[in-house]
Parts: sequence; structure tokens; C-alpha cells
Amino acid sequence: MSSVTITIIIIVLLAGLVCFAFVSQTIEKNRKQKQRLLAALKLRARNFKYVLSGFPPDFLTRDLTVLVHRCLIDVCEQLSKLEPNERQYVDELQFYTQQMEEVQKKAKSPRPKPLENPQQVKEVKSHLEDVNKFVFQLEKRGTLNSAQAQAYSKQIRQLTLQMTVDNYILNAKQAQGGEKNRLAVHYYGLAHKLLARSNTEGHFNKQIAQLDQLLETLKLKLEEEEPNYRETDAQLEEKALAEKAWDSLDEEDTWKKKSVYD
Repeated sequence: MSSVTITIIIIVLLAGLVCFAFVSQTIEKNRKQKQRLLAALKLRARNFKYVLSGFPPDFLTRDLTVLVHRCLIDVCEQLSKLEPNERQYVDELQFYTQQMEEVQKKAKSPRPKPLENPQQVKEVKSHLEDVNKFVFQLEKRGTLNSAQAQAYSKQIRQLTLQMTVDNYILNAKQAQGGEKNRLAVHYYGLAHKLLARSNTEGHFNKQIAQLDQLLETLKLKLEEEEPNYRETDAQLEEKALAEKAWDSLDEEDTWKKKSVYD
């Protein structure tokens, strides 16, 4: 065998090894990319499911509920393409599609049922923040335009406002039950202030009128019971701090945090 032939064979072998290494590297790279994508999609699916299960029935608006379902459906479709042998994704795709269709058929609810206790309020507020982060993440990706994102965010802020008012009223009723009428006036007053501040379109006229009547009745009762009562500086300071606790509702930038759905 001539040296030329040997050289050619060596070159061919080297070329083959280079091609094999390149193909192997490409396959491994694609495998890792697929695994990363699968992990991200599965995490996103868990987050969406967690959001849906974290709210009381019919608490979210119909639009927001449909939005989360659509995103779950999109994730299930991607997962079913990446792992076509996994029947779970196809089943979940059908399940959430059916759920979304049922939600779309429902009439829009005027307002959610009031929450039952402070712990539930805390949990639901956290879920609402997650939904809002998710909305702005969709805007960042281009799935929603700015107007759509703002509309969804407005619905979330309105839910948070109403939830906060309901919590103040719950605290006020508990204070009344304990014959702490002055504390009840304080909580009813906070609820009234929040509604009045956000009543530019007149949506809360009925609730404000009810609170006006409650506050007037309680204040008259307190004047009879404690005609010479004066609040201390410490009490006034505590009230001022409480009134600022939910001022962030008006600050839209506080909602635009980095999303957990990256």
C-alpha cells in the first residue's frame, strides 16, 4: 500500500471522526435544550395550575380565568409535541380546553363572593400578585399587547381593592361582635376611604352609601356612650399607618415585578 493511499485513508478516518464528534455534540446539545425546555414548560404548567387552584370558586374574573386556561392549553400542546408518548399531556389538554369552554359560557359575575377570613385574604392577595406578574410577562413576550396587559392588570387591581375592602368590613364586624364599636368605626372608615378613592366611575356608590349609613349609626352610638372621648397621639399615628398600608394599589409600577414564569 502506497504512502498516498495510507494518507488518504488517514484523512478519511479523521474526517469521519470529526463528523462523528460534530454529530454527537449536536445531538447532545439538542437533547439538553429539549430537557431545559421540558423543565421550563413543566414548571410553567405547575404555576398555572397552582394559580387556578389557589382562588375560591368564581373569584377571578371570567377574562382572567380564560387567560390562564389558554396559557395552560398552550403549555400542554407544547409538552405533547415534545413528548408525544406521554398521554398525560393530551388528557390535560382536553381537560383544560373543556374547562375554558365552560368558563366562556358563563355570564360575567359583578363581583366575587367576600372572603371568609384574614388568612384567606393573605393567600388570595399573593395569588393575585402572581397572576399580575404573569400578565406582564406575557406582554414582555409579545403574547399580549400593552392595552391588553393594562386591561387585565386593571381587573386584578379591582379584585385586590374589593378583597381589601371586604377584609376591613370583616374586621369591623368582628370588632362589633366584641362590642368594640370604636375599632369597628376605624375599619369601616378604611373601607369607605378605599372605595371613595377608587370610585371615579361610580361603581361603588351602593357600597359607599351602605358604609355611610353604618358609620353614621355607629358614630352616634359612640357619642352617646363616650361624649368626652379624645384619641391619643399614638392612636392617631396607628390609624395613619393603617391607612397607608394599601396605598400601593394606586401605584401600578409596584405590580410590574420580575415574573416567576421566566
